[in-house]
Amino acid sequence: MGRTERGAVLGPLESDVMEILWRAEEALPVRAVLAQLNAKRAAPLAYTTVMTVLSRLTERGVVRRQRTGRGYVYCAVYGSAAEIAVRQLLDDYGDAAVASFVEQVGGDEQLRSRLRRLVDDP
Repeated sequence: MGRTERGAVLGPLESDVMEILWRAEEALPVRAVLAQLNAKRAAPLAYTTVMTVLSRLTERGVVRRQRTGRGYVYCAVYGSAAEIAVRQLLDDYGDAAVASFVEQVGGDEQLRSRLRRLVDDP
């Protein structure tokens, strides 16, 4: 997963698409995502633009695609941008990322306790 401005995991349009998928109660077709995006824009996006964004998010493992009839519906794999960032960090750096989290906690007992709770109760 590529990083964009200021270390963000998602670009602006990707973030808008993900917000729609996170709010959805079910998987959505491209047209439904497009309609919601265009409801907030002065200049409407093209269907192919949104389809490309969803395809790229699918390739990155951020979105899951499922065939329905002749098309696809899309749903978020992760529940937030933070989860996407953590997954990327673990994919890119593996054990070194986990070790770095532990090192960053250092002698701060509150952070160590919080980290233990998070690990013990996912």
